Amino acid sequence: MTTFKKVWAGMAALIIAFFAVLLVLRSGILFGAEKKIDGIEEAGVSFDEFKIPENVRVVGIGEATHGNREFQTLKKLVLQKLVNEGDGRAIAFEISAGEAEMLNDAIHNEDSDIIGLLGKQSYPLYDTEEIADLLNWMREYNKNVSYEESLMFYGVDMQGGYTSVEYMQSLCESDPDIFTQEEKAKLLSIDTDNRETYSADKDFFVEMGKRLNTADDVYSSQVAALADVIVQYIEAPDFETDPAEYSSYRDRCMAENLKCFSELEESRGYTQILITAHNGHVMKGSSAAYDDENLLTMGENINRLFEGSYFCIGSEFYNTCVNIHTAGTYDEEYERADHEYCSDDPLAYQAKFFDDGWYCLDFTKLNDTDSAVYKTVHSLVFTGLVGEGYNVLSDISKSYRMKIVPADRYDAVVYYYEANPIDPIHY
Repeated sequence: MTTFKKVWAGMAALIIAFFAVLLVLRSGILFGAEKKIDGIEEAGVSFDEFKIPENVRVVGIGEATHGNREFQTLKKLVLQKLVNEGDGRAIAFEISAGEAEMLNDAIHNEDSDIIGLLGKQSYPLYDTEEIADLLNWMREYNKNVSYEESLMFYGVDMQGGYTSVEYMQSLCESDPDIFTQEEKAKLLSIDTDNRETYSADKDFFVEMGKRLNTADDVYSSQVAALADVIVQYIEAPDFETDPAEYSSYRDRCMAENLKCFSELEESRGYTQILITAHNGHVMKGSSAAYDDENLLTMGENINRLFEGSYFCIGSEFYNTCVNIHTAGTYDEEYERADHEYCSDDPLAYQAKFFDDGWYCLDFTKLNDTDSAVYKTVHSLVFTGLVGEGYNVLSDISKSYRMKIVPADRYDAVVYYYEANPIDPIHY
């Protein structure tokens, strides 16, 4: 072979080798998420095998997104596990307390229109067949037990505090004996479309809440909790002025409201309660939305209020097609659409190797500190964290994911290889 041909042959080999390396790097075989972790099939378990610790008072179940069916179905599965294997009879949602009380009434009424009520919620996140299935199961359970022994549905969010006022106004007609004549007159005089008409009445709601709490029945205590939420709503900082302060205040209030409902549950004889919200709220530590270690998540506030007796379960996807509200569209212009994302989470990728494409990983059960699984859950990895309010900039910056140390944020995670979009019933 001539020197010229040898040079060309060498150059061709280098070019082939260069592109081969590029293909390997792009495939993620060496450094990416798409590779099997040694020992994952021994560490991971099915949901049926997964156990919630008996000694915890609060169980959290998070959503990596608000817009996937799998995460909504998971709420029912975890509640059923708590009812059948634990000591809990209540689930609390990241929704306004007043609207939750309307749904709680529905699961205690055989003739209620659950689908219709879901369509009247402030946000359509849970206006889905999956949540209707959860509520119908709760209603079916409640047919055979007393109110004191029944399943309860609570809302911990102080946002939409006016819904608690509206609920109380409806009680003035449906359950008039719960309020005094003076309280009914004040409640019915309030214009819920004008916050200023009741913001000056904070003391009224404080005193009414105290009076209702002196009653010895569960229902009066539940209505008293709504009065406390209205006070939180009145005292909330302005979101436009300081969104970080508002976010921190909201997470703290949600934790305090859960504590109130937990004490109510304990008065019924149940030691555990389930809280469900976006992963960004249920996770432990500081807020994922703001780079400030002093701004605590709802989950961290719960963990502190309950002195560490909080078992936090996250959920996660590898690939998702998620249904999201389009930012800036409200009222008549309200719009939702499906968007596709990949989290690049190496632990979520492992779901590919399990039956039906999902599995549970309890970080507290990982004892081999030298194992690949243990090292991964204690290392910084990407995780999907898709919020409401789609903006094209989130695609460009990939802000739909963040890096966390999973074991610092959760006690366990339910991983899905693929997640499918919700289909809101009324939108």
